Amino acid sequence: MADEKTGIAQTDKSSEEYDKPGYERAVGAERGRQESVSLNRNVTARIQNPLAGIPRATLFKNVEDFAAEVGMSEHTHLIQKGALVAQDPPAFEQIAELDESEKDALRNEVLHKWRQPWALYFTVILCSIGAAVQGWDQTGSNGANLSWPVDFGVPNEGDNATDYNTWIVGVVNAGPYIGSAALYVPFPVEIVRAKG
Repeated sequence: MADEKTGIAQTDKSSEEYDKPGYERAVGAERGRQESVSLNRNVTARIQNPLAGIPRATLFKNVEDFAAEVGMSEHTHLIQKGALVAQDPPAFEQIAELDESEKDALRNEVLHKWRQPWALYFTVILCSIGAAVQGWDQTGSNGANLSWPVDFGVPNEGDNATDYNTWIVGVVNAGPYIGSAALYVPFPVEIVRAKG
């Protein structure tokens, strides 16, 4: 039975009671039992850390296998440190593998979460303005769609509508996005290649 407050239910591994939509299954590492979380009734919205409770040797072996699989074997040591921190983030101070500069960086993430590079804030603001302009453009297009097809002789509704007219209206509406994809998507790749 699920806890009313958390929506977490303890079940045996053979139980199929919670194998239905709205539930996620996770293995409770400490007890070896499965926990089912009702995504609809989980008022605390806490998801179990998938690395919690994994023995260090197993964790390191999993990291080595992952690094080899993705071609990052030269970075295995760094990924292992990251896995140790991800396993129990609040306890990073007790991880002997981390040097003092790494611990300082983690402390700064907690103590100064708004201390980010200026370029990050600039990017967020620029993307927000771009999203607002795109919404403005889309609103204008939606309003124009009420009249321009009839004005230009390509009605896509009513007695004179044809599949051809519907395609014309669709292509005109997709024009800004087709243009963006064709003109602006390749350029950043070429700029990165040129500047290295």
